[in-house]
Amino acid sequence: MAADQLMAITLVLASGSAARLRVLRDAGLDPEVVVSGVDEGVDAVDTPTAVSTLARRKALAVAERRPHALVIGCDSMLEADGLSLGKPASADQARSWCRRLRGQEAALYTGHCLVDVDGRALSEVAATRVRFATTTDAEIDAYVATGEPLAMAGAFSLEGLAAPFIDSIDGDPSNVIGLSLPLLRRMLAQIGVAITDLWR
Repeated sequence: MAADQLMAITLVLASGSAARLRVLRDAGLDPEVVVSGVDEGVDAVDTPTAVSTLARRKALAVAERRPHALVIGCDSMLEADGLSLGKPASADQARSWCRRLRGQEAALYTGHCLVDVDGRALSEVAATRVRFATTTDAEIDAYVATGEPLAMAGAFSLEGLAAPFIDSIDGDPSNVIGLSLPLLRRMLAQIGVAITDLWR
């Protein structure tokens, strides 16, 4: 990509996720936020396909509105015991999921779709293994009462109130928060953009 094009690049996050925005800002990026508003229902045979499909749907919808920007769309789901867990629909569902996950290991998948200034789309999926602590019913009830899990894939967050309930992870921590920075760097490199060129 030419130097004059790099100077004019705007990075757009196709998501209203405060966690994803924070990940990017903490890494020196200052994206514009444009919420896609797309239907997040998807029929997919597996979790990686589902998150990839949704990330692409979000990114392409926003890229239509911002055709001369770099647009990154993401979607995350937790896969546990063959089930794909997005955001819980209710406090009761969040409580049920947290009880099911305690003492278990699951995989957090995040689909990423990067649309470049020429409208080409790259799609990748990052995966991180998550080991959950053996939490008590009282801890789960207190966590669910905060309302935080209702906004989180799999009803938990690594950087929030649920952090003490995660024993360990294998893989990229930023992926668990909602956007893999190492993967984003590699995807940008494929289109000729160094992530350092986007530092604010």
